[in-house]
Amino acid sequence: MDMLTCGTTEANTFVLSPETRTLLESFMTETTFKKDSIVCWEGEMNDKLFYVKQGGVKLSKLTKKGSPLLMFLYFKGDLFGEFDVGEAFPSSYSIETMEDSIIGFLSKNQLEELMKKDGAFALEIMRWQALMRKQTETKLRDLLLFGKPGALASTLLRLIAMEGEQVGETYRLAKRPSDGEFGQLIGAPRETVNRMFSQWKKEGVVSMTAKEITIHDPQYLRDLCHCEGCPAGVCRI
Repeated sequence: MDMLTCGTTEANTFVLSPETRTLLESFMTETTFKKDSIVCWEGEMNDKLFYVKQGGVKLSKLTKKGSPLLMFLYFKGDLFGEFDVGEAFPSSYSIETMEDSIIGFLSKNQLEELMKKDGAFALEIMRWQALMRKQTETKLRDLLLFGKPGALASTLLRLIAMEGEQVGETYRLAKRPSDGEFGQLIGAPRETVNRMFSQWKKEGVVSMTAKEITIHDPQYLRDLCHCEGCPAGVCRI
């Protein structure tokens, strides 16, 4: 299995037709946010979906210890939000911009009205919902089933699938997150991530510099996280 076939650099709206994406955008209001701005707090009542028109955002939850657990990253063209939990519901995540961004807001009521009027449109939205549920399921699988080594292995595979470059039989990730950022992605302290990477370097699984990571033994990582070969659109952070 070629790892690069698992992921996608496409926005999650690739499951929607151009006509549906255009229609959605026509009903959105948009707001510009500076880098590190809060779009929505965890627990805040929310009756909207969000669409990244420019920039990027991260969705996080606070653990009982008060440290952030980074759940998802969304970029230009991504649509996200909790659509099937009623008109207004406390947000499960805090949404923060990672760079200067333009975010579109779409009322759930508006979306429901559009779905009632157009069956084909409704079917496409249901397809998008199914994709989002699958992404959530795989994230929870990474965090809960195979320990911190499995979660870190899966995170590396997803990053490589999204942004990696194949060099011979190895894969290179040119933009290396810090150990602290990896820790936020898997719910572990920076020191734990550092120890795992140190062990993998000794075993020849990975090598790294301050700026990049090279994976020499992707099968080792696949075995750790019991990789199932996620379909396009699911193998992403």
